[in-house]
Amino acid sequence: MFFNLQIMIQEIPGDQPANGESEPQHSGKPHIPEQVEVISDNISRMFNQFRESEHYEELRDKTAKVAEYIKNNPIPSILYSLGAGFVLGLLLHRKR
Repeated sequence: MFFNLQIMIQEIPGDQPANGESEPQHSGKPHIPEQVEVISDNISRMFNQFRESEHYEELRDKTAKVAEYIKNNPIPSILYSLGAGFVLGLLLHRKR
């Protein structure tokens, strides 16, 4: 199957800035909308704050304990997971 080259190189709708100004076509840096950059920066800052808190260390300790339990008790862990999945499936099942 052959594709028309013109279709492949069309611009993506919504790729142009909202104010109508055009950016250089090949600036070498992908265009990221300013709002996305702001949100990304905020999320990054909040995660770094969380990582420096004592709650992060508590979470890591509990995660290590759960992983150790699963290694030492694989059969009960599987049965717990299956039971939880079954109950969630019943709760989320929609009657048609």
